[in-house]
Amino acid sequence: MNIMSDQCQICERQRDVDRNEDRGEDEDEDANPLGKWPHALSPALACLSCTLGLFNISRFSILSIQFGANFIVQFLILSLILGIPLLTLHVCLGQRLAAGSVNMWKISPVFQGVGIALLIAQAFIGIYSVVGISWMFVYFRDSFITKQDKYRWAEPFSLYRDDKSIQNNSNLHKLYETVPDYFSGVVLQRHHLNESDPGVITLKFQLAFNLAVVWMIVFVSLSKGLKSYGKVVYVFTLVPVFGTLVLCTKLLGLTPPGSIHQLFPATVWTEFFINGKSWLAASIEVFLTWGLFGAAAMQIAAHNKHKHLLQRDTSLVIVLTIAVLLLAAFLANTCVQVLRHHGYIYIPSSFEKISLYMFMRPVSQPAPSGYSSTPERFMAHTSFIVGERVTRPGADFSIESGYQVLRLSTELVPATLALLGTEQVSPFWAILFYFILILFGIAQQLAIWHCVITGIMAINTKMMKLWETTVTFFSCACAYILGLPMATELGIHVVYYLDYTIGGTWWIIILYLVQVGAVFAVRGRPHSGEAVVAELFPPTGRCLRHWAGPLLSFTWNVILPVILMVLSITIFKNAGFRELYSYRRTVKEYWTIWAKQLGATIQLIPILTIPAVAIIQTCRYLNNGPPDIFDRIQLLYRPSLESDDPRDTQTHIANNINTSIHGNAIVHATAEIPFEDPPPKYTPPPSYTTATGARIAKMLRQSFRRSVRRIVNVLGESSTPRQRPALQPPPPDYATVLVEMNQNRQTQDVTIHITETGNENTNSNIRNNDTERHRPNTIDRTMTISAIENSDVVGRSHSILETPHRSCLISSSSSNLTAVDVANLLRSSIRRGTTRTQHSLHRSFCHDEPTVAASVENLVEAAAPIGEESLVLPKDVSLVSNEQVNNNSDDKKTAEEMDYTVSVI
Repeated sequence: MNIMSDQCQICERQRDVDRNEDRGEDEDEDANPLGKWPHALSPALACLSCTLGLFNISRFSILSIQFGANFIVQFLILSLILGIPLLTLHVCLGQRLAAGSVNMWKISPVFQGVGIALLIAQAFIGIYSVVGISWMFVYFRDSFITKQDKYRWAEPFSLYRDDKSIQNNSNLHKLYETVPDYFSGVVLQRHHLNESDPGVITLKFQLAFNLAVVWMIVFVSLSKGLKSYGKVVYVFTLVPVFGTLVLCTKLLGLTPPGSIHQLFPATVWTEFFINGKSWLAASIEVFLTWGLFGAAAMQIAAHNKHKHLLQRDTSLVIVLTIAVLLLAAFLANTCVQVLRHHGYIYIPSSFEKISLYMFMRPVSQPAPSGYSSTPERFMAHTSFIVGERVTRPGADFSIESGYQVLRLSTELVPATLALLGTEQVSPFWAILFYFILILFGIAQQLAIWHCVITGIMAINTKMMKLWETTVTFFSCACAYILGLPMATELGIHVVYYLDYTIGGTWWIIILYLVQVGAVFAVRGRPHSGEAVVAELFPPTGRCLRHWAGPLLSFTWNVILPVILMVLSITIFKNAGFRELYSYRRTVKEYWTIWAKQLGATIQLIPILTIPAVAIIQTCRYLNNGPPDIFDRIQLLYRPSLESDDPRDTQTHIANNINTSIHGNAIVHATAEIPFEDPPPKYTPPPSYTTATGARIAKMLRQSFRRSVRRIVNVLGESSTPRQRPALQPPPPDYATVLVEMNQNRQTQDVTIHITETGNENTNSNIRNNDTERHRPNTIDRTMTISAIENSDVVGRSHSILETPHRSCLISSSSSNLTAVDVANLLRSSIRRGTTRTQHSLHRSFCHDEPTVAASVENLVEAAAPIGEESLVLPKDVSLVSNEQVNNNSDDKKTAEEMDYTVSVI
């Protein structure tokens, strides 16, 4: 039995493969009007840019310094439980639905607001995070020096420091002052930092120009859609990945001797399970790496060709992401070891003031307050998108936030390069490092903005496709204008405010939680977990499909929603976001009242978009649609995805189309009569989650129906159950149809072949005297109708008697019998048949005469037993009532005259 089931599964998979091979690229283009990827590796590399970027590389490396190797192991564990399932869910949904986060909601229109909210979130992130790339251009420019020169961040900034602090020996400059001064004074151009009143806030040309360059690169790369994006993605992903491998190989060789065994000095394995701050930081980093740009990954997978190897792409993305993050962690800890070897200790900093943004101190200098008593791994950590915040115990929270952006590229690596000098490390490696970071940042920005553009074009895809370049240009121009406040002297404050409100991620997690619940809990089949996970594994991959598929489906349905809910609540509670919703000021706070209210509005607008759009969709669907209210509700939250083309369900009858009567329907003569259905295939029992979900859905539907009935009763409407519409009257018997044909033979050109049975008919059931009931004449239903002018044949063969036949020909000369004429005949026959039945029943009850069957019910009741001929009425009994004879002016026909069968075919 198991062998047979395995063979059936193999055959089914082979049929699926053959069926999929028949689908061409034209069908793929119809499925997604925005087109397909031009190259096989383009979607994998574009998806890699969603998980690898300038910001998460910096965050991961800094957290590995502060928590040690514990953080890395915790990150890998949580990636298996939360991160990788979240990534695979989005790419599988994108490839299965061939739609992004906006236009995927044809499966459940009531949740259209989820797609709009995710689009708003991606647009917010893309607008303010791009400024980090413009900062890297300044470091990249100042890395082009000769071996005799010094890096500019190794020289003092005159606006911040007095001349007394500059020593004669240039090699002994205070690097713990020059490096942060360079970022604040040269990169951010905060020239009035020492002044209490900065005066008029002006736009800085350097930052605005770099920002314009980044958006120009984005526009050129996305202007031609996938044709241009599919090509440039190779440069923006493969080059930085291989460059990271080469760079880390070089810099890891600079590790001081004797410190190899302490590459992660902050590691304390005994605190692996008890340090909750490390687990929280790892869980936030897992979501920021694998799930933050899930909408962008879904849009990228929506352009995949049919039968695309999604398992290969996701495996490549996972391996390269983990490899690059680990290399970045080793690089950051190597820099810390180099600084420690030269007598410096790395500490967290804050961007607000000169006295707060120093990130390292000499070993001989005493530690600031709060650092000596509390190790960094026990401080409160909060990871945002662009930067991270480390809260120092005892700090003045009204002026110090503990926030700093891109610590790896603005603090650690510049300090290490300046400390080693150009003699030990060539400037080429500094150029390569910042060039890699710029490429990583632009690649991630391309993925984000591609999602935004396609989301906008989803409003009317076919029309907006013609204006794709225009839409791309105006979207980039608007984003550039909205990002100009970050190019001012207060730009770093704007970045922190937006990173605190938008990059807090707790509200983005809620959006993804609603998306998962809408797809699996509300929509369900045919997009259940088992069906969606089938996109990840090829049909022939039995090994992974049998155990990894159900496990991943269970994770999507049960584990993932629970973890997302717990993570959102934990981040909101522990990261200090409750301050945005508390407007009672008892002490001086970091944020003003209006800033809190604006921040709360920014976070709540995408969340409130979901119920707002749901209300609009509910009004639209309940005001229009089918007459049944339950059908409208069904279309609202779980519409049928089958084709509604009426051409697939209707049979067209024309004068020049050959038709035949088969059963009780008229079908094309060219269509073959379907064979008997094969035996049903073995269907495995539903999984536990599927059965439980179906039971819950059934219970909810029944409860909703009862509630609707109670509401109707309260409103005063009738509480009686809905009455079914009256059934149509039964069709007339074949004798009535024959009479109608004879009546219209003057206007129809029809040839009828009539076969008359033998005269020797017997009555098998004879009853006594007055109680004897007579069976009506049963006309043997075998009739052939053929048009003279056309060769159309309408055939039917149901004859059960094998007796000698004689044929007679009844002809008339007029026009052909069309389908409209047959319908008119049947309608008039139904009316007359109903009247005749009533008269017959009345005569039977009043005069005790035998009742003549005139309907299908009487015809069945009067049928002869198996093996016997139809009963024959006495020769003097008329088959047609007198009333009908008088009305139609037709001759009276007796059973003797009508004792024949009409054969169609």
